[in-house]
Amino acid sequence: MNNKLFAFFEPVWRFIDNGSFFREPFRWLYMAIAVLNLLFPLIVIFGAIGSGVFEYMSGGAIFAFVLVFILLIALGIMSFVLWMDRQKKLKVQLREENEFVAIPMVSHFIQTLGEWFGFYIGIFGCLSSLLFMLFGGDEMLNRVIGANLLPWGTGVVMLIIYPIMGFLIVVSARLLAELYRALASIANNTKRISDNVSAAPAPAPAQEPEAAEPASEE
Repeated sequence: MNNKLFAFFEPVWRFIDNGSFFREPFRWLYMAIAVLNLLFPLIVIFGAIGSGVFEYMSGGAIFAFVLVFILLIALGIMSFVLWMDRQKKLKVQLREENEFVAIPMVSHFIQTLGEWFGFYIGIFGCLSSLLFMLFGGDEMLNRVIGANLLPWGTGVVMLIIYPIMGFLIVVSARLLAELYRALASIANNTKRISDNVSAAPAPAPAQEPEAAEPASEE
């Protein structure tokens, strides 16, 4: 009875040990984030229309908002491509012979999250700040875009600060991800070497040379 019970749950334990238990949920998470990035510009524009802010905006401010909306669409498509590309590469991070499987998944997610957020902050912050320089006199534009989408503020200085922030976010996330990945790689290689040494056959004992027979006297 116990043997049958163990055999029944054996596929479950194998599913966890070979990394599929970690890889598949992360793949679904990546795809969900990719879809949300496509929907985000639509949420912004419908929220702005529903609030009725366009009734109080000048023509220049509405034109600036349209440009920001186009920028959000472009960044949403870029983010969608990024997350879908990264979810395809998740399988490379895990191998069935690896002993440690959670660390590569988490490190890959940290790296992808940093790349996405860094590019978003750098590109959107810089170009939106440029639009604020051109159409910054409209208070309603500042309230809609600045307070909701750019919490760190806008201005001439932010044309430089936002790209620097984005670059530092990408580098920091990549550094943290590579530290985790190096830790997992060292642990997996150490475990693999240990298993190979344990499985290697023991060397045969060295044979002592036979003593030479004394010459017979005639």
